[in-house]
Amino acid sequence: MTVRLPDSLNEKVRDLAEEEGISMNQLVMLAVSEKITRLDAEVQFVHLDALERFGEAVAEEEDAQPDELMEKLLGRAGDEKPQEGDRRPAETK
Repeated sequence: MTVRLPDSLNEKVRDLAEEEGISMNQLVMLAVSEKITRLDAEVQFVHLDALERFGEAVAEEEDAQPDELMEKLLGRAGDEKPQEGDRRPAETK
Protein backbone atom coordinates (compact mmCIF):
# COMPACT_ATOMS: atom_id res chain seq x y z
CA MET A 1 0.00 0.00 0.00
CA THR A 2 1.27 3.44 -0.83
CA VAL A 3 0.47 6.26 1.54
CA ARG A 4 1.09 9.84 0.52
CA LEU A 5 1.89 12.18 3.39
CA PRO A 6 2.56 15.91 3.39
CA ASP A 7 6.28 16.65 3.63
CA SER A 8 5.94 18.00 7.17
CA LEU A 9 4.20 14.84 8.42
CA ASN A 10 6.60 12.61 6.51
CA GLU A 11 9.51 14.36 8.23
CA LYS A 12 7.92 13.87 11.66
CA VAL A 13 7.34 10.18 10.93
CA ARG A 14 10.93 9.78 9.78
CA ASP A 15 12.29 11.54 12.88
CA LEU A 16 10.10 9.61 15.30
CA ALA A 17 10.92 6.27 13.66
CA GLU A 18 14.59 7.08 13.94
CA GLU A 19 14.20 8.02 17.62
CA GLU A 20 12.36 4.76 18.27
CA GLY A 21 14.92 2.74 16.32
CA ILE A 22 12.32 1.30 13.93
CA SER A 23 11.50 1.74 10.27
CA MET A 24 8.97 4.26 9.06
CA ASN A 25 6.87 1.31 7.87
CA GLN A 26 6.87 -0.21 11.36
CA LEU A 27 5.93 3.13 12.92
CA VAL A 28 3.01 3.62 10.55
CA MET A 29 1.89 0.01 11.09
CA LEU A 30 1.98 0.50 14.88
CA ALA A 31 0.09 3.80 14.63
CA VAL A 32 -2.63 2.28 12.47
CA SER A 33 -2.87 -0.75 14.76
CA GLU A 34 -3.17 1.50 17.82
CA LYS A 35 -5.92 3.56 16.16
CA ILE A 36 -7.89 0.47 15.15
CA THR A 37 -7.58 -0.93 18.68
CA ARG A 38 -8.83 2.35 20.14
CA LEU A 39 -11.81 2.47 17.75
CA ASP A 40 -12.68 -1.16 18.49
CA ALA A 41 -12.59 -0.42 22.22
CA GLU A 42 -14.90 2.56 21.75
CA VAL A 43 -17.39 0.36 19.88
CA GLN A 44 -17.22 -2.23 22.68
CA PHE A 45 -17.85 0.44 25.33
CA VAL A 46 -20.86 1.75 23.40
CA HIS A 47 -22.18 -1.80 23.08
CA LEU A 48 -21.69 -2.55 26.78
CA ASP A 49 -23.33 0.75 27.74
CA ALA A 50 -26.33 -0.07 25.54
CA LEU A 51 -26.61 -3.53 27.12
CA GLU A 52 -26.46 -2.03 30.60
CA ARG A 53 -29.16 0.53 29.78
CA PHE A 54 -31.31 -2.21 28.23
CA GLY A 55 -30.89 -4.39 31.33
CA GLU A 56 -31.84 -1.48 33.58
CA ALA A 57 -34.91 -0.72 31.45
CA VAL A 58 -36.06 -4.36 31.51
CA ALA A 59 -35.43 -4.58 35.25
CA GLU A 60 -37.46 -1.42 35.80
CA GLU A 61 -40.29 -2.85 33.70
CA GLU A 62 -40.12 -6.11 35.69
CA ASP A 63 -39.94 -4.10 38.94
CA ALA A 64 -36.68 -5.79 39.94
CA GLN A 65 -33.05 -4.86 40.37
CA PRO A 66 -30.86 -5.82 37.37
CA ASP A 67 -28.99 -8.45 39.43
CA GLU A 68 -32.27 -9.94 40.68
CA LEU A 69 -33.61 -10.08 37.15
CA MET A 70 -30.46 -11.83 35.94
CA GLU A 71 -30.82 -14.41 38.73
CA LYS A 72 -34.45 -14.95 37.72
CA LEU A 73 -33.53 -15.37 34.05
CA LEU A 74 -30.64 -17.71 34.78
CA GLY A 75 -32.90 -19.74 37.05
CA ARG A 76 -35.19 -20.34 34.08
CA ALA A 77 -32.35 -21.53 31.88
CA GLY A 78 -31.73 -25.19 31.30
CA ASP A 79 -34.05 -27.95 30.21
CA GLU A 80 -37.26 -26.03 30.80
CA LYS A 81 -39.51 -25.49 27.83
CA PRO A 82 -39.93 -21.89 26.69
CA GLN A 83 -42.55 -20.01 28.65
CA GLU A 84 -45.08 -17.47 27.47
CA GLY A 85 -43.14 -14.40 26.36
CA ASP A 86 -39.88 -16.25 25.73
CA ARG A 87 -38.46 -15.70 22.31
CA ARG A 88 -36.22 -17.98 20.32
CA PRO A 89 -33.41 -16.48 18.24
CA ALA A 90 -34.30 -15.93 14.61
CA GLU A 91 -33.05 -18.73 12.40
CA THR A 92 -30.20 -17.80 10.08
CA LYS A 93 -30.08 -19.11 6.56
